[in-house]
Amino acid sequence: MKKSRSLLLTAIALSGAISLAISIIISFLAPEAAFAAGRSRHAAKSSARNSAQSSVMNGSAPKLAIVNTPAAGVFAKTSESSERVSEVLLGDEFRVTSLSRGWACGTIPSQKGYKGCLLAKNLIFPKKDDFFRNSSFLQVKEKRSLLTLANGTTLPVNVSTRLPVTGRTGETFEVLLPDGSTGSLQASACVLEDENFGRHVAPEDIMNAAAFLGADYKWGGITASGMDCSGFVYTVFRMNGILLKRDSYMQADEGREIPMSDLQAGDLLFFKSKNGKRISHVGIYIGYGNFIHASKSMNSVTISSLDGPFKKNLAAVRRILKTAKSQELRA
Repeated sequence: MKKSRSLLLTAIALSGAISLAISIIISFLAPEAAFAAGRSRHAAKSSARNSAQSSVMNGSAPKLAIVNTPAAGVFAKTSESSERVSEVLLGDEFRVTSLSRGWACGTIPSQKGYKGCLLAKNLIFPKKDDFFRNSSFLQVKEKRSLLTLANGTTLPVNVSTRLPVTGRTGETFEVLLPDGSTGSLQASACVLEDENFGRHVAPEDIMNAAAFLGADYKWGGITASGMDCSGFVYTVFRMNGILLKRDSYMQADEGREIPMSDLQAGDLLFFKSKNGKRISHVGIYIGYGNFIHASKSMNSVTISSLDGPFKKNLAAVRRILKTAKSQELRA
């Protein structure tokens, strides 16, 4: 009996020792196991991300993307330290040609195929392009407006932001957002795009350019927070339903060239660089020998006289509008 009891105690002791040994071994192995598991999860995520990027690049997935932030900077390269060449607005379409390390590169249809790169986090990649198939759209006409989201919070949106309309309640438009959620905008801050929107724009309509007087100059900008010369012209015409190319030398190919003797309000004035080799500046003629433009030297949107150095560097006058006669904007 004593012998059996002794054997039992010995077995218990051995069992405890074995359990302790196993615990010690596990404690040493646990970090390695956790690291391996983490590495496995990271590899899975990387694989999924690379697969998604590869599918876009190979054309096996939709290349359509939609801007999901009020305004996103567009850069020449996949780096925020590279040249900022333009901006895109909430609801703008972006056609992705490559994805790499959190950046999407491609073209901007609303800027007539302008190329650039932006942070992919500012984009939504929809499975379908239903967002752009909506039968009714509105455009924000105020320099800055507030979009009320479904949860009650507000989001500032920029002038010429274009969104699908899903309904109207009193003085409020209900709109569809790129992520599939909805929001609302005050009707007084918007204009509905009907079938004639952009088709019968008169020169006096372009005089809404004066609303940007005093806005900061910002290279690559297209909003009231800051715009460059061609971005200013682009936005003014976009507000009226006319899409132009993005840069001044590109815009110099738009419309038709006219002689100075036929110069009228709403015409675009193009100026050559100091060396005279390339178009480097653009403004909108407003009548009485004056034009409005985003001036780098003045660091703002301002009105200048066409006389003096500007007249000397004037390279071309282009007319975008089909309507000729207009009331001129007095400076």
